[in-house]
Amino acid sequence: MKKYAAIISVAAVILIPTLLFFTMCLPLNQSTVTALNGELDLRPEDFGDHVYALKGNWRIVYGELLPPSDPMEEAESIQVPSLWSEQGYPHLGAATHRLTVYVADDHTPYMLMMNSVSSAYVMWVNGERLYETGTVSADAADSEALYSNALIPVHAKDGVLDIVLHVSNHEFYSGGISGMVFFGEADAVQRYFIRTRVMSAMALGCILMTAFYHLLLYLFRRREKAYILFSMLCFLCFVRFVFESDGLNQYFQIVQKGSLDMRLYMTLLALHSVAIALFALYIFSRNLIVRYKVHAAVCMTALGLIFWFMPINKPYSEMLATILLLAVMLFTIVRAAMSPVLRENPWTRLYFISLFLFLCMGLTKLSGSYYLYMPGLVSNLFMILTQSLLLSQQYTRAFALVEETNANLEQLVAERTRSLQTANEAMLATNIAMKELVSNISHDLKTPLAVMSVNLETLSALAVTQSDADYQRHVRTAYQKNRDLQRLIQNLFEVSRIEASRNLYSPEWESMHRLLAQAAEKYDTFLEDHNLLLDITVEDDMEISIDPQKIWSVFDNVIYNAVCYTERGGSITITAHNMESAATITIHDTGCGIAPEHLPHIFERFYRGSQARSTKEGESGLGLYIVKNIMEGCGGTVEIQSEPDKGTAVILTFPGRIIDQTADLSHDVITKKNFLM
Repeated sequence: MKKYAAIISVAAVILIPTLLFFTMCLPLNQSTVTALNGELDLRPEDFGDHVYALKGNWRIVYGELLPPSDPMEEAESIQVPSLWSEQGYPHLGAATHRLTVYVADDHTPYMLMMNSVSSAYVMWVNGERLYETGTVSADAADSEALYSNALIPVHAKDGVLDIVLHVSNHEFYSGGISGMVFFGEADAVQRYFIRTRVMSAMALGCILMTAFYHLLLYLFRRREKAYILFSMLCFLCFVRFVFESDGLNQYFQIVQKGSLDMRLYMTLLALHSVAIALFALYIFSRNLIVRYKVHAAVCMTALGLIFWFMPINKPYSEMLATILLLAVMLFTIVRAAMSPVLRENPWTRLYFISLFLFLCMGLTKLSGSYYLYMPGLVSNLFMILTQSLLLSQQYTRAFALVEETNANLEQLVAERTRSLQTANEAMLATNIAMKELVSNISHDLKTPLAVMSVNLETLSALAVTQSDADYQRHVRTAYQKNRDLQRLIQNLFEVSRIEASRNLYSPEWESMHRLLAQAAEKYDTFLEDHNLLLDITVEDDMEISIDPQKIWSVFDNVIYNAVCYTERGGSITITAHNMESAATITIHDTGCGIAPEHLPHIFERFYRGSQARSTKEGESGLGLYIVKNIMEGCGGTVEIQSEPDKGTAVILTFPGRIIDQTADLSHDVITKKNFLM
């Protein structure tokens, strides 16, 4: 179900902007007829619902405002829509444009739609002055450049529409007919106009609702910084497209159209682009934003001021604006591409694609998209939908985790409360008795098990001479299990004394060479039973401070663990090193090792490192706890080094002192004892 929901969500995020692009940006049923030499022949066309773009070669006389009756015999050709500067003319000035359109029907009501002509202009059709915006003049002092959209009803005369435009622009760098001029039957043009504006308003409404929703989500539900950043981004996007060419400001006059409107739009474009970059960096490289949040705020403010005070009538202004915004977006995209978040979270890949679309279509004021109606709104809506999907996925995942954690919480709390009450009552009643019970059980079982051990050892020795293999195997098994029980009981006894603070230590100086020789003799049979190789190496002899009785609890537990987790045929190496005032005995096995996450807890009482280790018979989690307490009680230390599948090394460090090499035992006695069968 979750998989299908994710597919539906992604499909909706892709399909909604796609449908919006084709229903809002592109006029439906648009003809491909193009004007040549200032003439456009539409007589063969069947108008109906078709909308015609009056694009192609218009006639132009630059620098003069000729009367409509002038035949413009010396006129040149210019591509429409375009800027004067793109056709080799100065970007500021005045000019007369002319296009003759031929139609088949004089009685049909036609309509012209002037779409984002960013200059002041006066329109004549068949010599009749029909529309004017701004003040058109060849003199910059008398000209006032405004831009607006307009629906202009027109009628053909003898099958001809002679369209003359006086255009002047002395303020903006976008001089010329920069917007598309559409033509068709009045009903078709009005339907196209209403459809594009309604779809635009719906898209802006969705963006505004998304902004308020995430703002309220930040204020009342979860104060995650991503929500307030995203809300700010949506608000900036909404306000930016209010002042976009073809935006709501052109119809409701929130700000007077002109230079102030242009400066306000360019500043909003800069702030909106930086907000997109900051949000993307927060998603893909959060540490960078957290570390340099003050620098980011300063850069955002500085870029806004640059765009506000940037000259709007200089050709280099557009180039500078383009370079600055492209630098911001390219830096963001490169950081996002290098982020591990892009590889770990598949939802971020869709968002990464939306960044590229914004780079290509989102900067419509700088990209010169003359043929499309507000394509930047579509790319921004796609980005906002992907961002919403990303935040919703993060919020849903956190909410699902909370729901899973709280499932049956009340019942669990009640059960645990009852268990704790019962355990507390039992603990209060038996806490003191428990310590005495453990001690008594240890004493009661120690004596009979010692007798059993002696007898089983005798039987084991006799069994060597017998031919009955099963008898020998069962006796050895019983003997081994008896040793395990003896070790466990001894551990219980040691723990009870440690917990009761009755564990007294009597350190004595003992030859390290002699101690390891006794160890080799003591564990001879034990290692033989497990088919293991024992390798003992001792450097120059040294006396170490040990408790002669408790040292064997240390060796018992360490050797037992080494044997227990080493496969048959493996090896156990005991290496002794001496220093000036200390000596170390390292017991290294070739067993399964211990995972790194368990090493910090390995000396805790009852701790068992993994499920595999905890299932070993006799593994009570007391051995290393006892080893640590005894070593520290005797003034020494214990350390464990281990890696999975590479064995474990237990390093025992004792206080030591140098002695003369007068020991009777030679190194050959304990150098290598091979018990591999």
